Amino acid sequence: MERNVMLEHDPFITVLAEKLHIHGYYAFYGEHYNETDMEQYRKQLFASFSNIVWVELDARKKYMIVDHRGRNTVMKLIEGMLNTRRTLRANQAMAGTDTSEVQQNIAHLSQLVHMLKFTTFRT
Repeated sequence: MERNVMLEHDPFITVLAEKLHIHGYYAFYGEHYNETDMEQYRKQLFASFSNIVWVELDARKKYMIVDHRGRNTVMKLIEGMLNTRRTLRANQAMAGTDTSEVQQNIAHLSQLVHMLKFTTFRT
């Protein structure tokens, strides 16, 4: 379901703010969320959160992070994805198939984890 974030009083903002307060992050699944949507959300949420990080793992999976708890959780989720990709790469290598696409995905996810390790949130 596509969200229209251009609306000034989007009811999703209330739900999003609540989830961010509770968990420290929110996962967006689907290709219909983009940077323009994130910018609109950020503008509306900036009164509640002074630090908002937008992490895009791929076209279908994105995270909004607002504190260290959220950052740590997202890093663990990415580490789990990395383990799966490493296993896939090993299986492909044993089967003799090309592993370059999986290797690029691993490199991308590793860069995101590295970036998140050095992301700080002011309190």
